[in-house]
Amino acid sequence: MEPLSSTEILRFYHLRNQGCLSLEPHVLLFDEIDSTNTECKRRIQELPYGEDIFSHISEGTVFLSDYQTAGRGRMGKSFLSPKGSGLYFSILTKPRGENKNPLVLTCHAAVAVKRAVKEVFDIELSIKWVNDLFYKGKKLVGILAEGQLGDSSSLAYCIMGIGINLFLPESGFPEELSGIAGTLFDYHEEKKENINRNQFLASILFHYFSLLDQDKVEEEYRKENILLTKDILFTENHQEYRGRVEAILEDGSLSVRCQEGSMKIVSSGEVKEKFL
Repeated sequence: MEPLSSTEILRFYHLRNQGCLSLEPHVLLFDEIDSTNTECKRRIQELPYGEDIFSHISEGTVFLSDYQTAGRGRMGKSFLSPKGSGLYFSILTKPRGENKNPLVLTCHAAVAVKRAVKEVFDIELSIKWVNDLFYKGKKLVGILAEGQLGDSSSLAYCIMGIGINLFLPESGFPEELSGIAGTLFDYHEEKKENINRNQFLASILFHYFSLLDQDKVEEEYRKENILLTKDILFTENHQEYRGRVEAILEDGSLSVRCQEGSMKIVSSGEVKEKFL
């Protein structure tokens, strides 16, 4: 694969952007790191108390690494991030509008990756609520949004962490992931040499930045999500429920008709497919 390069990412971004968006990325590249989300949070925590984050760290800063030793996912899970096999990065932005919903931003990130994969590789991915993308029935993209509420109860900042499996690690996936995790490409040395991660990341950034001002979840996320009409198992207030997903709302929440007939709105937690 083409070596990761902040200069090349910016060049490809300018080629894709063509002056459409004013926001452009500032890429901080690491050969190895514990977690790109963690590194971004460290930089923020090192700032003097009360200082405006974006007067010290540019909006659109991207923390990018070829290898994460402690990649993180939602619900405290880890995200395997082996060297030379994928793309692992975090994007720092300042959410627009009042009471910006982290769920909406997560949905935006999923749409951005889906669009970029189609644009660069002509491959269609499937989205599973809330933060996973699938290909050939296996998960290959994980998304983790983190942030902090400001004085007005809106997000002061958002760190959007994204991990993408492009190729199978040299030693393969560990046994506990072998039936779950997938890759965008089958391993083939010639194909791997022709993959340009810089162009791919530039495309993702363009699509993500283009969605930042939108307060509603895109139709393609809501209408093409693989949980629609599926029977699921979810937890609310420590109680387990079974129901069928009838819709994904404009704020990214699930509208679920429970087994006993009541309707519930699910906006957080873990959801599992389950036959009723």
